[in-house]
Amino acid sequence: MKIAIAGCGIAGAAVGYLLASQGHAVTIYEQSAQCGPVGAGILIQPIGQAVLKSLGIYEEIHQKSARLNWIEARKHTGKRLIQLEYQRLGSDLYGLGVHRGLLFSSLFSLARQAGALIQENACITGYQVSQSGVSLELESKDSAEVFDFILATDGARSRLRKVSGIKHHGAEYKYGALWTTGACTAVQDRLFQVVEGTQKLAGLLPIGNGECSFFWGLTAAQFKKFQQQGLDVWKKEVLQLCPESEEIVTDIDSFENLTFTTYRTMSMQTWWSDRILFLGDAAHPTSPHLGQGANLALEDVWVFSECLKQAVDFQSACNHYEKLRKKKIRFYQQITGWLTPFFQSEGVVKGWGRDLFLPVMSQTPILREQMLKTLCGFKTGWFSSNFQ
Repeated sequence: MKIAIAGCGIAGAAVGYLLASQGHAVTIYEQSAQCGPVGAGILIQPIGQAVLKSLGIYEEIHQKSARLNWIEARKHTGKRLIQLEYQRLGSDLYGLGVHRGLLFSSLFSLARQAGALIQENACITGYQVSQSGVSLELESKDSAEVFDFILATDGARSRLRKVSGIKHHGAEYKYGALWTTGACTAVQDRLFQVVEGTQKLAGLLPIGNGECSFFWGLTAAQFKKFQQQGLDVWKKEVLQLCPESEEIVTDIDSFENLTFTTYRTMSMQTWWSDRILFLGDAAHPTSPHLGQGANLALEDVWVFSECLKQAVDFQSACNHYEKLRKKKIRFYQQITGWLTPFFQSEGVVKGWGRDLFLPVMSQTPILREQMLKTLCGFKTGWFSSNFQ
């Protein structure tokens, strides 16, 4: 089949490789002038690691990344809120802190080697379905070939989702984050976060080679205020909350060294319609508080490629895919939506509740087990998991 993929990020490159490897004629359309990663570090959980192993790039990624044995969240007073050790669920389990550029480059190389064609500076703004297939509408007004179907992997702000006619609803989170990457030896074996109420959040994610991704949660208005006040005012506030970030923060000499990112949540009534399927963040974007985005995207593309391999046509593949994925995706959307305001929101009540109950939950064996299964990506619903 002839397949068009909208967006060449992690999901787009991965599914491009998988489907080209199956013998399909694949063309990936990327709106940027040059394909490349957006963002800093990502946390690859055990479920995402399983996909990388199936793709044959796990060892390459593992060697250049950071093995994370636990996650820790702490209050500004020094009191620990949560400590979850992967090994409490399984002795061979751990997280993997990965530079997004490393993962993207590996997947992009695979896609090209498998024969996927890459069209850069090509933004798909819409499409037209006919009996013979689906034709793409490009921002440049250039004509495109007719394809059997489109896979939309064009991210949380998917243009194709807006024009698909599929009912969807969601919202933009008020809080986003400033991100950067740099040398950091203070935190090496865990994802580390520190909070003050629900309005201050800083974190460090080791990504290998003595580096960490640093993130600082704030609203667009707060970011604008810091820009007006100056970099030193921001640095002082960061280091008061998270002195472990000093090595990275000291090297920042301009706000241009930081990337401000906002997040949104979105639910679609269905992930597919005639000749188009949405995968990854294009289908189910959430906030990053559970660290599941890249993992769910990798699992999405793997499951769909297997469904297509077994199906007689695109529609039956989509039906099977949605049945397999719906319950799990809905769970992670719901739990992330519930969790996010307890870490980033206005007011104080949610912060008090979090500080009171989270330490108890993470040290209660039956609750800790469920939290770890959720973290690892093993949960398939509120009362089910694929971890034995």
